[in-house]
Amino acid sequence: MRKHILPILAILLLTALFLSACGAPATPEPTPVPPTKPPPTAVPPTATPKPVEPTAVPEPKGPPDLTGETITIYHFGDLSGPYAAITGPLIHGAEDAVKAINEAGGIYGAQLEVKFSDTGGSVDEAVAAYDRFTSEDDNVLIMIMYGSGEAEALAPRLVEDKIPGLSAGLSSQAFYGKESGYTFGLGPIYPDQIGYTMKYIVDNWTDLKPENAGDEVKLAYLSWPTAFGQGALTDESRAYLADLGVEIVAEETYDVSPAADTTMAILTAQAAGANVIWTNTLAFGPAVILNDLNSLGLRGDFVVAADNWAQDLSLYAFLADPAYGVGLITPFPYLWWTDTDHPGIQYAQRIFEANERPAAEHNVGYLLLVAGVDIAKTAFERAIDTVGYENLTGEAVYQALQELGEYQALGGVFRADYANGSRSPHESQIRMIKGGPDAFTVIQDWSQTPDLRPKN
Repeated sequence: MRKHILPILAILLLTALFLSACGAPATPEPTPVPPTKPPPTAVPPTATPKPVEPTAVPEPKGPPDLTGETITIYHFGDLSGPYAAITGPLIHGAEDAVKAINEAGGIYGAQLEVKFSDTGGSVDEAVAAYDRFTSEDDNVLIMIMYGSGEAEALAPRLVEDKIPGLSAGLSSQAFYGKESGYTFGLGPIYPDQIGYTMKYIVDNWTDLKPENAGDEVKLAYLSWPTAFGQGALTDESRAYLADLGVEIVAEETYDVSPAADTTMAILTAQAAGANVIWTNTLAFGPAVILNDLNSLGLRGDFVVAADNWAQDLSLYAFLADPAYGVGLITPFPYLWWTDTDHPGIQYAQRIFEANERPAAEHNVGYLLLVAGVDIAKTAFERAIDTVGYENLTGEAVYQALQELGEYQALGGVFRADYANGSRSPHESQIRMIKGGPDAFTVIQDWSQTPDLRPKN
């Protein structure tokens, strides 16, 4: 047994010595590992932005194309009665102005059409014409009227039917009465006119007063017994004149006729101590007073004043002598044909000549309606721009007229004022006849009239 163990031990010993001689390495120390950093917070990749579509800018709309459409203007007035001398040119002025607009392309291509009815100066006929027009057309856009009587009679109907009216009859009741509201004026109301002119006369009495007159202004109101003729005297104008120190000493009427005799009215005024005469008439109305004053030898005893229609070429058709017109004083709320440097007057003159109107119609009525149609045209355009042609109604035109505010028709031939509840102008000149026909001289330039609207 021992014999076998000894050789084994010897082998083991030799092996150990061999390994020791070879220098077998000891177990190595582990290499230190640096501490692991916490992984960075993951940032999601930035999304590629989508291209932003540019905001679509709508193409500006141009004016509508109304080619083939028709816009109707209705009007009625006296072509066969007592007022024909002045309303005839008014009517022709409206017709010629419409024709000129149509020839220039109309309103966005739409043509204007005019429908007229002769009333013979009758209010009843004017109401009948209104009824006829409104029964034939259930969307009347505008009415043009020429007399105070029909303007007063139809004012409530216009409100009820929501149809705006342009009126040359400058009645304060038509524009501002309790039942009015859709009637717009082509001149200052008559109470404003008498107040405006009498203030000028009072302020300049030293220069204007007749030779034998005293320092106090005493007024005789001699006029027609119609809505127009009596239109200047109202509670408001009477109070205003009293505040000016003007005493109304006589109020007389005379016939609406070129053959009227005003002798008794003049003599009554003289006996009452009057030194100023006011007449709210036109054409033959002031003419018969001036003729009779000269026949009586009393022209030098009175300053004669009148409403805006009186100082006009129509006056000369009825004066016994053109010189009798000299000295007449009136408010003048528009330019005149002799203001030839004004583009609006030049435009009206071209229209007048193109239609070969007679010289007798070269008057205030024709000129004012050329300007009045310009107002209507502007109101139509504004209404169409606001509500569209498909929604065009009288009410829309009414709103457009109000929005016109202070508007200078034909660039200043006529100055409208439809702002802040106003439906009539409040600016005028004062002119005096200082020579033959057309010598209508400015003696007070554009200025504000008093505001003598009814206090309803």
